[in-house]
Amino acid sequence: MIDVDDTIDGLREVGAYDTDAEVIEDAIRTLLRTKPELRTELAVEQYRSGGVSLNRAAETAGMSPTAFRELLADRGDRRPAGFLSESDRDDRLDDLE
Repeated sequence: MIDVDDTIDGLREVGAYDTDAEVIEDAIRTLLRTKPELRTELAVEQYRSGGVSLNRAAETAGMSPTAFRELLADRGDRRPAGFLSESDRDDRLDDLE
């Protein structure tokens, strides 16, 4: 196993990266590029948690919005998408107060 902190420090010392965050971001991008199943799982989790829109999650997963919506439905995720009715919007706003 590699020592992550030493590896990050070494990459910064040789000038490959300016910050730890740049090293980590590049490592994650490479990981997600080589393991597309992780991209899909990440996209589903980000969407379920409300961190991203359906379209953004679909883009992360490398799928069309329709295909991503179908994937969610197959997994039993029925998070509503689209516009709320005026009464539903008012109810949700009241819940926030």
